[in-house]
Amino acid sequence: MPDHEPVQFSSKFPVIVLSRPAGEPGLDWQEVDRGPGYFTVPAGHEIRVRIKGINDRDLYELVEELQDVEELRFLDLSENRNVTNDGLARLKALPQLTGLNLSSCTITNYGITHLRELPRLETLILIYCNRLTDESLKTFESMRSLKYLDLQGCLHFTKGGLARVRRRDLQINR
Repeated sequence: MPDHEPVQFSSKFPVIVLSRPAGEPGLDWQEVDRGPGYFTVPAGHEIRVRIKGINDRDLYELVEELQDVEELRFLDLSENRNVTNDGLARLKALPQLTGLNLSSCTITNYGITHLRELPRLETLILIYCNRLTDESLKTFESMRSLKYLDLQGCLHFTKGGLARVRRRDLQINR
């Protein structure tokens, strides 16, 4: 699609669609529209989608709707307690993601391994994902594009485990 054409897509879900000019990570996301419905985002913008109240089956359908939206950069699934490890396996169809919020989702160390399929992921927010332990840190070590990891409220990480995953280009918020 040429750069001068707006991005258009649709969703049957009650999503919130936000955007910002591409390549401007310092700018705040601005709400474009709410669904369900058809969405048009200006050319040259990247997209963030927020959704609440879904389960793994819904996530599968949402991923189907969004997989061809190349401008999609951030998916916010926070507070979806019915999104589990099975749902995370479906995210591999969104390799364009650079940001993902899974706060308060019902995921475990095993589910985190699916995120290796997201080669561009830079920001990962896992606030209050209390089933995660030091074992999941091995996955984060292998995710070399990861720049920001938020583990607030995750109670089962040890100082020793976090020390092993620390590197100069990864900011860990605890």
